[in-house]
Amino acid sequence: MKYQLQPETAILDNDGLTIKAGWVVIYNVDSNGEYLGATYQYLPIGVGVPANSYLDAPKPVKDGKAIVRVGDKWTYPSDHRGKKIYSTENGAESTVTEIGDIPTDYTLLKPNSEFDSWNGEAWILDENKQHQHYVNVATAQKKQLLSEATMQIDYLQDAIDTDIATDEEKALYAEWKKYRVLLNRIDVDTAPAIDWPKKTQ
Repeated sequence: MKYQLQPETAILDNDGLTIKAGWVVIYNVDSNGEYLGATYQYLPIGVGVPANSYLDAPKPVKDGKAIVRVGDKWTYPSDHRGKKIYSTENGAESTVTEIGDIPTDYTLLKPNSEFDSWNGEAWILDENKQHQHYVNVATAQKKQLLSEATMQIDYLQDAIDTDIATDEEKALYAEWKKYRVLLNRIDVDTAPAIDWPKKTQ
């Protein structure tokens, strides 16, 4: 034939070596076996395809799947890389970095609040956890307010004990003591429905 209108196609024997030089389409993978893409490769006689490349084409895949070569076959594992996942133990957020199924103790479902617990299928509000959070916040607030009241009372007490307290300071002293009594009566277990006493000005 006078003109060659198509490039010569290489022919390989059963051992994978070229017995007729020419071009082939090869399917390349990285060092982990993940598919990279297809390229044309010229094969002289007596050589095989380059390392990490194959002659058989993988199937196309949809989002959420990867193409990975394992042995002499293409496999199509789940691929959630870049997605956010959440620990079913504590709701902590992570980002998927590897091919494969999501770890059994994680989910793609995001909790609605820091008080949610995983029931095996969905996040549900853990009312005990939520209540304990409010109790902890109220306990800390009560402690801080009591400390402030005690500091004011101690100062005013010194003024009274040394007979230099003004009438205004004596009145403030009584108000701060009343305020501290009301604070001590606060039941933090009723949080967040706590009516905090008004602070003495």
